Amino acid sequence: MTLRQLRLEAAARLEEAGIPQPMLEVRVLLESLGISAERQIIDAAKSVDGELESRFLSLVRQRSAHQPSSYLTGHREFYGLDFIVDRNTLIPRADTETLVDAAAAYIRQHGCTALLDLCTGTGCVGIAIAHSTAVGRLVLADISMSALEVAHRNAAALLGTETAWDCVCGDLFSALGNQRFSVITANPPYICRSWEAGLSREVANEPALALFDEAVDGLGTARRIVDEAPAHLFPGGFLALECDYRQTGDLAVCMEQRGFRQVDVLKDLAGLDRVVCGLLPL
Repeated sequence: MTLRQLRLEAAARLEEAGIPQPMLEVRVLLESLGISAERQIIDAAKSVDGELESRFLSLVRQRSAHQPSSYLTGHREFYGLDFIVDRNTLIPRADTETLVDAAAAYIRQHGCTALLDLCTGTGCVGIAIAHSTAVGRLVLADISMSALEVAHRNAAALLGTETAWDCVCGDLFSALGNQRFSVITANPPYICRSWEAGLSREVANEPALALFDEAVDGLGTARRIVDEAPAHLFPGGFLALECDYRQTGDLAVCMEQRGFRQVDVLKDLAGLDRVVCGLLPL
């Protein structure tokens, strides 16, 4: 079978399974096996090695079963950086870049001696902020040691020696003692169980621990962060949390009631409310 025939057959299988943009998926899966987009065109008429064909079609079968492509390739681009991803972590999404933008804007104006990224997963938020701004120290925290191992690998690969960083395992602030930070960010679990039936099959394959919050409104973890954050922020420090557009109003009220000032709601690239942020008074 030629590479062109293999690509067309794979795309047909993916289309039949209801996977959007099947040719794009084919390109990405082949790239994960070392065949660049350029080679896929140049070598289209060449026969494909049997072992490569078998490995590729295995990936196509898994993608046809709605396994997320990032779990199959082991990578995901976020904020212009290539992050390692596995099934222990959420897959970084463009929506979350709003969280990075919010923190980066604060840091460029006020500076940052220490940044804490809670519920860090792959580490994409904290690492992207530290990569694009001057952060004295970065702490990546998660309750999942398996997720932290991924974050550690990403930090080691993507951060230079100018930023000191560490990975800490614990339930939110529990392992941080009396440490204080200039900026705290978090993309906590916030999906309500009542929304579960409406999730795509791809999202449903991501780790439940990072997806679902057991509070009726999905804000249980976010409220804990807001309640405990003042003890871990320097005066004038910045807190930014991601949530669903249906939750931003309630979360903003929560932050205001806890004493945060200049509370703001920021929109994602799709124009939906996505991030709630505010300042701890001086």
